[in-house]
Amino acid sequence: MTDDFLSKGLENDRYLKALRLIEQFEDEIEARLREFDQQMVDQQPGLFDASTDPDIRTNRTPSSGLAHTRINHSLYGPLAPDDGKTRKLNVHLYWMPPEEYARTDIDGALRAFGYKIKNADPGTDDRVVEQTQKEDWSIETSGNPFDSNTVFYRHVSSVADIETTMEILVDHFAEFGDEYATN
Repeated sequence: MTDDFLSKGLENDRYLKALRLIEQFEDEIEARLREFDQQMVDQQPGLFDASTDPDIRTNRTPSSGLAHTRINHSLYGPLAPDDGKTRKLNVHLYWMPPEEYARTDIDGALRAFGYKIKNADPGTDDRVVEQTQKEDWSIETSGNPFDSNTVFYRHVSSVADIETTMEILVDHFAEFGDEYATN
C-alpha cells in the first residue's frame, strides 16, 4: 500500500463506500434467500411450524468455506420426524473452493446456491440423490465438507441464475421433500 493509495482512500471515503456496498449486497442475498426459504416451506407445509422463525447468518470468515449466507428453518411441523434430532432446512449461498465440491470445471470461487436438510438420515439423502440422478434433474449434489448431509445446488453467476436455480430447487423439494417426513 502506498501513501497515495491511503490518502485517496481517506479523501474519497472508499472504506465507508466499500462497507455500504457489502451491506447492500448482503441484504440483497438475504432477501433472495428469504424468498427461497418461504417457497420451499410452502411446498412442504407439513414439515414446518408456521410460528417458527428461520435463523439467518452471514459469515465472511473463511473458516467454513470462503464465505456464506444461509438460513436454517427448523422442521417442527406435524409431519417432521420426532426422534430427538432437530432437522433444519438450510438454504444458502456458499462461496467455496471448487475442489471442496469436486468441481474442476469452475475457475475461481464456486457459488453454490442450494439447500440441504441438516441432520437428515443419510439413507434418506442417498435415496433422494439416487432419484435426482435417475430423473436427470439439472442440479448438482455433493457431500458437504461441514457435516454429513448432501447438498443440492447449482453454481450461480447472475440474478437470472439465482432465479432459475430457485425455481428448479423449489420443484425438487416439492417432489422429494416428503422423503424427509415421518414415515
